[in-house]
Amino acid sequence: MGLNSGNALVEQTFSDGIGSITIIGGTVRIDFMIFSPDEKGVDGRPKVVHLQRIVMAPEGFLHSAEKIQEAAQALSKLGTTARPSGEPRAVEPPVAEPRVVEPIVSAPTNMQANPPTPPKRPFP
Repeated sequence: MGLNSGNALVEQTFSDGIGSITIIGGTVRIDFMIFSPDEKGVDGRPKVVHLQRIVMAPEGFLHSAEKIQEAAQALSKLGTTARPSGEPRAVEPPVAEPRVVEPIVSAPTNMQANPPTPPKRPFP
C-alpha cells in the first residue's frame, strides 16, 4: 500500500479472506486469498486463488490481532453478521490445503510475560 505526501490512500487491495497463517522461522506469514471469477472447483464453487502474502514479526502480528478483534467486535455490535433481511450469511470459504507449520522454538520473553489484552473500549 503506498501513501502520497498528504497521507491519502492511493492503492487498495481487495481480498475475500485469509487463506492461511503460517509461522516459519520466527516470522508469521499471512496469505490472503480471493475467489477466482473464472476458475471453478470440482464442486462448481469458485476456486480459491492466492492473492498476496504479508510477512510479519510475531510482535507485529499480535498487535494486528488485537486490532482485528476490535474491528470484529465493532461489526458484531453493528449487526453486520446478518443480511439486511435478517437472514444469516451462508458464505463458507473453501478449506485451504493443509500446510506444514514450524512452531516458534523460543519466543522473546516479553511476549511470554505479557500476553495480548482484550480491548478496553468499544471500537467506534
